[in-house]
Amino acid sequence: MTVRAGRRDVRAWWRAGAVAVVVSAALLATGCAAGRAFQQGGEAARAGQWDAAVEYYRRAVGDDPDRPEYRIALERAMLEASRAHAAEAVEREASGDLNGALHAWRRAYALDPSHGQAAVRIASLQQTLREQVEAARAPPPIEALREQARRQMQSPLLDPASDEPLSISFADASLRAIIDFLGEAGGINVTYDEGFEDATYSVTLRGLAFEEALTRILAANGAFHAVVNPTTIVVAPDTPAARAAYAPQVIRTFYVSHADVEELAGLLTAVVGGIDPSSPPQFFANTVANSITVRATAAVAAIVERVIAANDKPPAEIIIDVEILEVNRDRAKRYGLDLSQYSITTTFSPESAPGGATASDEAGDTAAGAFNLNTITRGVSFADFYTAVPAAVVNFLEQDSQTRLVAQPQLRGQEGTELSLNLGQEIPVPTTAFTPLAAGGASFNPLTSFQYRPVGVILNMTPRVTYENEIVLDLEVENSTVGPPISVAGQSLPTFGTRNVETRLRLRDGESNLLAGLLRQEERQLLKGFPGLLRLPILRRLFSANDESVRQTDIVILLTPRIVRAHNLTQDDVSPIHIGTQRDLGLTGPPPQIAAAPEAGAEEEDAAADGSADSPPADPDDPDASPPGEPAPPAR
Repeated sequence: MTVRAGRRDVRAWWRAGAVAVVVSAALLATGCAAGRAFQQGGEAARAGQWDAAVEYYRRAVGDDPDRPEYRIALERAMLEASRAHAAEAVEREASGDLNGALHAWRRAYALDPSHGQAAVRIASLQQTLREQVEAARAPPPIEALREQARRQMQSPLLDPASDEPLSISFADASLRAIIDFLGEAGGINVTYDEGFEDATYSVTLRGLAFEEALTRILAANGAFHAVVNPTTIVVAPDTPAARAAYAPQVIRTFYVSHADVEELAGLLTAVVGGIDPSSPPQFFANTVANSITVRATAAVAAIVERVIAANDKPPAEIIIDVEILEVNRDRAKRYGLDLSQYSITTTFSPESAPGGATASDEAGDTAAGAFNLNTITRGVSFADFYTAVPAAVVNFLEQDSQTRLVAQPQLRGQEGTELSLNLGQEIPVPTTAFTPLAAGGASFNPLTSFQYRPVGVILNMTPRVTYENEIVLDLEVENSTVGPPISVAGQSLPTFGTRNVETRLRLRDGESNLLAGLLRQEERQLLKGFPGLLRLPILRRLFSANDESVRQTDIVILLTPRIVRAHNLTQDDVSPIHIGTQRDLGLTGPPPQIAAAPEAGAEEEDAAADGSADSPPADPDDPDASPPGEPAPPAR
C-alpha cells in the first residue's frame, strides 16, 4: 500500500511539473512575441515607415499591455504617422488629386483625432468633391424643355433703328408731338388708344436709350406703351382696364420636383398674387402631378418662374451612423452559514433509527419506525432519542458578469423626414370591449382583441441640415422592458418599464455625440438565519445566509451624422428679384444708383501716382523742364 501511494504522489508531482512547464512556456512565448514586435516596430520607425511601426507597436501592446514603454512608443508612432499623412495630403492637394488628399487627411485624423486641420480639410474636400460631382452630372431633359418654354413665352421686343443714346429738350410742347418725334428718331411706328388724351409737357433728357426715354415720358403723364411687334407700339392711358386690354395672358404649368405644391401655391398667392391689380394672377395646385398651373400676364409668369425656381430645391440628405450598446452588469454575492432547515427536531425511536432499520410483523410486512408498548417495558434510555441537526454549508461565492449587445446600423434619409430604428420585440396586450347581445338588452358580450406594443430600444430622429452645413437632430430615445405580470379582474396582464429621452442636438458634419445615462439599477438583499442571531450585528453575518445581488442596465448610443448631399444654392437663389414698378412689372435689373463722387485728395493722389509712374523725374539742370505744379509742354 505504501509503494502504491508513493507512485501516486510521484505521478501527481510529474503532472504538476508538466503543467508548470507548459504555463511557463506560454508566458515566455507571449513575452518573446511582444518583444519581437516591439523590436520590429523600432526598426520600422528608424526607417521612417510609420504605418508599419504603428502596426508592430499595436501588436506589442496587445500581447503585453502592462509595459509602459510599448504604449509610449505606440503613441509617438501614431503622431508621426499622422504628420506624415498630413504632409502627403498637402502635396496631393497641390497636384490636384483631391480624392487621394481626402484619403490621406482621413488617415491623419484617424491616427490623431486632435488634428484640427485634418478635420477642417476633410469637410472642405468633401464639399468640393460633391460640387464637382453635381457639376459633372448631365442636366435632366426637363431643363432643356424649360429653356425652350422660356424662349417661346418671351413678349415681342422693340427693335429701334439706332441704339445710340438720345438727348431731347422740349418746352411746353404737345405730348403727342414729343412721342411722335421719339418714334421717328427710333424708327418705331406709334399708334394711340382711343382713351389717350394729349397734353402740354416740358422735358429735358440726355443720354437715354429710346425705350427708357419713352417709358419715363409716358409714366410722367399717366400713360404706358404696349409692344405690338418689334417696330410698332400702342400708347394708352395707364388704367387697370387699359392694362388688362393690352397685357397678353398666358397659362403655364410648372412641374415641381421637391417642394410641396400646396405650400408653394400659398406662397405664390401671398407674394405674387397682389402685384398686378389690373390682372391678378391665379394659381392652381395639382397634387397628383405635383405641379402648379398659373394664369397671368407674361411678365408676371416670368416672375412666378423665378420664385418657384428659388423655392423648389432638393432637400439635403444625410447618413447617420448609429452604434447602440446595451450594457448589463449582474453582481451576485453569497456568503455566511447556510443551514438546510433553521430548526432542530427530536425523534423518539426505541427500536430503530428514524429512516433506517425497520420492524417486521408476523406476516413479513415491514413498517418503518413502528414499535409496540412491550418495548417500553424493557426500559427507556438516552439511546432511544434522536436529534436532527440541519446540514450546514458555508458559502463564499461572488459573481460579476457583463453583457454587451451591440447594434451598428446606418440610416440614410432626407432632412425633415423621421428616421426610426426599433431593436426589440412586440408584446401582445389584450384589450377587452363589451358589446350588447341585442338592442336594448342588459347582457353584454366581451370581445377581446390584441394590440402589439414594441419593447426594446426605439430610436426616432428627425434631421435638418442648416445652410452652414451643420446638422440639427431632434432625437427621441426609448428603452422599454417587460415587467412582471399583474392580475386585473382575474386576467393576467403584462407590465412595462419605460425610460425616455427627448433632446435636440446641433452637430457638425462627421461630429460624434455620445448619449448615455439611461441607467436602471435593481438591488436585492436576502438574509436568512435564526431569529435571535439575526439581530446581532456581527453574529448575523456569520451564522446566517447572506444573498446580495445588484443588476445594472445602461444604454449607450453613439451618433455620427454625415452630409451626403448639401443644399444646392446658386447666386441667383440668394440675390434679390427685381420686378420693376407697379406700373411696369417685369424682370428687370437692379435700379441705377448715383455713384459717390471721389474725394479731391484721393483724386490728386491718384493723378500724382500716375504721373510719377509714367514719366521720369525732372532734371533741375534741364532748361526745358517744367516747374513743379505746371503741365508739361506739348511734345515736339
